[in-house]
Amino acid sequence: MNRSSTLQKIGWFVFAIGAIYMLGSGWLYSWWMVPAIEQSGAAAMDGLRGMIWGLSVPLGVFIVAIGAALIGKVERRAFWLLVLVTVLFVLWRVVGTTSRFVPALFGIGGGLITLFFLGSVLHWARMRPRLSQPAKTGTDLSMLGLVFFVVVAWDLCGIFGVGNFVLRPELADKFTIPLTSTINAATGVLILLVLGWGFTYLGQLKSRQAQTGEV
Repeated sequence: MNRSSTLQKIGWFVFAIGAIYMLGSGWLYSWWMVPAIEQSGAAAMDGLRGMIWGLSVPLGVFIVAIGAALIGKVERRAFWLLVLVTVLFVLWRVVGTTSRFVPALFGIGGGLITLFFLGSVLHWARMRPRLSQPAKTGTDLSMLGLVFFVVVAWDLCGIFGVGNFVLRPELADKFTIPLTSTINAATGVLILLVLGWGFTYLGQLKSRQAQTGEV
């Protein structure tokens, strides 16, 4: 058994650990953890159990990515860069960022998201004519997924900022924003996220079929 095959097997093991962590703690255990938080508040998240649950999806995503990198035979430099990013990400999640609401920060972030989206659309438009029909279908679906993600970003602005003022409770009280408005917006965000990830995944499947000649 060569080294590459061994690393791939390790990758499958790491991938499975990350997936179990995400699904088991991040999704399944949330059915018990969320009601506990609703009853006890932040105290329910104290201790090791709360930390393990709180990091389940954020850390699980990187564990899955590391496993997938081994499966996909990613170059050594790229692999260790991913590990470094994982460590820095966990430290950031533990330490946190800021407790102050800085509107300009969200404005800059929104502008960058828009620019990145426009760049992605232009890249897609220029690349698409040179692709085979099956490959075109894959990129079309992935692009549709990006469209939904951008709409999600906009709707999140409406939830946290101007509109529902979740981050500005004094304005929410001043303008008597009904809870139903926030619930409606949050439900819409969830639907758009599911659509975005769904079309992105379908696009990847179609692109893979185009590369391998599968039907």
